[in-house]
Amino acid sequence: MNIHQLRAICEVVKQGLRMSTAAETLFRSQPGISRQIREIEEEIGVQIFRRRTNKIEALTPAGHEVVRVAERILQDIESLRLIGKEYSANDVGDLTVATTHTQARYSLPGVIEAFAKQFPGVRLTLRQGDPIQCCEMVVAGKADVAITTETSRSYDDLISVPVYRLTRCIVAPRGHPILKEKRLTLEKLSQYPIVTFGAEFSGGWVIEEAFARAGLKPNVVLSAVDADVTKAYVERGLGIAVLATVAFDPTKDKNLRIMGASHLFKSSLLNVSIRKNTYQRSFLRSFISLYAPHLPRDIVQQAMDGVEVDMAQIKLNVPTLA
Repeated sequence: MNIHQLRAICEVVKQGLRMSTAAETLFRSQPGISRQIREIEEEIGVQIFRRRTNKIEALTPAGHEVVRVAERILQDIESLRLIGKEYSANDVGDLTVATTHTQARYSLPGVIEAFAKQFPGVRLTLRQGDPIQCCEMVVAGKADVAITTETSRSYDDLISVPVYRLTRCIVAPRGHPILKEKRLTLEKLSQYPIVTFGAEFSGGWVIEEAFARAGLKPNVVLSAVDADVTKAYVERGLGIAVLATVAFDPTKDKNLRIMGASHLFKSSLLNVSIRKNTYQRSFLRSFISLYAPHLPRDIVQQAMDGVEVDMAQIKLNVPTLA
């Protein structure tokens, strides 16, 4: 068997069992892809795909195992290439970071500036999305690392290490009645229109959970996709917002005011997520260290190597992102 055969199998699965699409992606002919799959089936002695009149319908039970191993082999091959680049090119390469708007706008600029000065030969790319999209970019190999809040999904192919805790605040226009309250309650918040995030963001489902536990229903008038859009509508008087405290900039948000709401809404964990079984280039490790200098440098590598890491203890000690 060879790498081309393994890639053919994995790409067919990735493309939803569409042989023609897999062939286009790999710049090969459809008969060529079909031949490579049959060759490896004959070599290992099992049928990988179930077919009907030469059309692939599903993976067989054995096929699921074959694909799992093939993906790991291809990842190991990519790691070998990265090792070669590491030692043949002095801190030169590409680093793709998948993150949300809030982190790209508020917690990452200083880190990226410092990284660019330290590694001028590395081309850094930011890809934005919601937390699930960011994690899926890393799983698919379209990003090297994701920096996002925790998601409602788990990923077998990712190692996620908590690095910061995010607290929440109420954001309101200057002079808004809510700002006169001596102590905020969910009952008082439920009396006002709220601009919030969608459920795909932790800021959305944390708010929903808090109100649901109290037996209340928030008056959500708009679901936005990033903190700046949310604040723009709050400033125009559409409602108040519940945001991560880090997303408020007193020098730029001069027409807005905040009130602490950590007693109403639980904090969220901000994770650094990397694919398992991949080689970390030195500048990726440096990027993580710049972003979370308190995190022991070997923790991520240990987790990726299968060494048992006490994530519960790490969660207890993560600092709050101010």
